[in-house]
Amino acid sequence: MISTFRAPLFLLLFGLAGLSLSSCSKKDAPTAQTQTSSSQQITTGSWRLDEIRQNGQVASSGTGIKDRYSLTFRADGTYTQKLLADNTTYNGTWALNNNNTVLHFTDQKGASTDYTLTSLKATELRYSFTNKSSQTEELVFSAQP
Repeated sequence: MISTFRAPLFLLLFGLAGLSLSSCSKKDAPTAQTQTSSSQQITTGSWRLDEIRQNGQVASSGTGIKDRYSLTFRADGTYTQKLLADNTTYNGTWALNNNNTVLHFTDQKGASTDYTLTSLKATELRYSFTNKSSQTEELVFSAQP
């Protein structure tokens, strides 16, 4: 009588073991898809500087920003910065690095700067850096069509 129960019991245990092993797959690591979607998001339209914050407080906003500008990022890794006062343009290159936490710019003169990407949404881009006064400065851009 014991042997008649062994085969079904063995099959049941074997089946449960197989199910438990197949359900224990490891989580997929972040892939280039994150990079791609962030790159696609940043290259949609242009971004206008609307607010400058220092240590979390609004330092200037809107037309009160001296040398206010917009940025247009292209999928080929280039960007154009346009001064809104006189439409002067500057070109350079950009990249998202360190799992989309660093926005890297190389300007028209070849100077490279890294900024901490603090937010990238469909309607808003924010990045920060430590300014010459050793304060955290955050630039807040709004998406433009």
